[in-house]
Amino acid sequence: REKILISMMKVNFLKRLESSIDSFRLTLKRTIQKIDGLTAKIDSFQRNQLAHPTIDFANLSQSDQDDLDLDPDELTIGGKHKINLAHLKLPDWKLSITQDRAQLQELLDHAEPVQAPRDAKLHEARQIITQKITNPSTNRDGQKIRKVLLFTAFADTAKYLWENLAQPLHQEHGIHTALIAGGNNFTTTLGKSDFEEILTHFSPRSKNRSLLTQLEQEQEIDLLIATDCISEGQNLQDCDLLINYDIHWNPVRIIQRFGRIDRIGSRHPHISLVNFWPTRDLDTYINVKHRVEARMALVDLTATGEDNLLNTEQIQDLIEDDLHYRDRQLQKLQDEILDLEDLNDESLTLADFSLNDFRADLLTFLEENRHQLESAENGLHAIVSPDPQLPVSQPGIIFCLRQITSEQPTQVNPLSPHYLIYLHDDGNVRFTFAQPKQCLELFRALASGIPQPDLTLFDLFDQKTEQGTNFDHESKLLDKAIHSIKETFGQRSATNLFSGRDGQLPSTTETPQSNADFELITWLIISRETIA
Repeated sequence: REKILISMMKVNFLKRLESSIDSFRLTLKRTIQKIDGLTAKIDSFQRNQLAHPTIDFANLSQSDQDDLDLDPDELTIGGKHKINLAHLKLPDWKLSITQDRAQLQELLDHAEPVQAPRDAKLHEARQIITQKITNPSTNRDGQKIRKVLLFTAFADTAKYLWENLAQPLHQEHGIHTALIAGGNNFTTTLGKSDFEEILTHFSPRSKNRSLLTQLEQEQEIDLLIATDCISEGQNLQDCDLLINYDIHWNPVRIIQRFGRIDRIGSRHPHISLVNFWPTRDLDTYINVKHRVEARMALVDLTATGEDNLLNTEQIQDLIEDDLHYRDRQLQKLQDEILDLEDLNDESLTLADFSLNDFRADLLTFLEENRHQLESAENGLHAIVSPDPQLPVSQPGIIFCLRQITSEQPTQVNPLSPHYLIYLHDDGNVRFTFAQPKQCLELFRALASGIPQPDLTLFDLFDQKTEQGTNFDHESKLLDKAIHSIKETFGQRSATNLFSGRDGQLPSTTETPQSNADFELITWLIISRETIA
């Protein structure tokens, strides 16, 4: 319970960053203020505990509360569900939120210099709007249309866009702009700051403005910046261009947004939709692009089959990926060992695939070969042939590495500090460290029960490596293995971060940073009996 505050903010931070840097900054500031308020409350509570050592604050009676003259809010935290501060590990929690505050402040310090002139996303949006203004489309009535409806999920972002677009566009191109956000945040450069009046000036034909003689009849609003408070029930089909400044996680919202201009009675031969997706690095963490596209494909599948607003060309691939992956896996299981990553199911963990059977084999082997193993040095290798009855076994190497900067198992890698990884000779990673059972299954299938080495394979390997003086190919595979470990570690860390309220990022020492963080324990070479 001590982690509730920050855990609930994690996804919100990333959503805000995807929306705009300004919204992200405001969220950071507000969270820091909340932490400061919470720290002050903890300090006050602890002072009261020290001042009244005989009082049981965990079971405070009404008389004690009256004697202390304390407001009930000083003894609890939370909104609807109150938590007694005496029930929490306050020193540990205070330390954690103090560390969180320091990290948030560091993020804020880095975000502060990124103002509007350096905001590439804002610059791109302005270019699209300017292009529309200077090269307006023509509707079926021969009228020039330069209207743009710009949607964003957050009121903070909407205000940021208003502050940086309204006046410059009005001064340079003479267009009127309006803002409609939640909480009665209405602003406009034309007419009154009234919800219905703004929409009427933005879409005068669909709203029959000519019948409202008290309103301005000559000028119009050409840019409307809005949140989802207008995503339903509004006829705005005078406009033919909609921009999603950020993508809502629910594809139905995207359909609702586009439905404001894609309506019966539209006089436009074409209507356009522009989406701002997260940057590639950010999308690695929040995976919003695939989630929204896949959900949109499912919505489309249950409707007409022609209504996908995001990725119509790839709808079949998305449907197959999200609906038919189990069929593909059943087919693969006929031919090869189970591949955890291909299951695409985040609910599966290593706990579902016990390694107890391997432990039993290992204990027996240890007892029989203890002396040899204790005297063996790191880096020993063996060579086996691929099994033609096992298609997954291809020429390559299974590496066993040890991370020297980490000693304890982690949620990301329960086998830590050891990593098993299998690469084919072409450099493709067949089993990542997240698939130890698959590596061990393959290792056992190829090497178990073979009492003596195949000297022919060793002779051929010696020739290939020039009697062990040229390991360029093997070194390249080792580099790719470590690169894969770092990449997979990052992906699983991000998944773990959002797996629940107790999700957290690994520490710096737990996270692989470079090749120097690893030592090679042993490696199994899978080689054919020929030299390439």
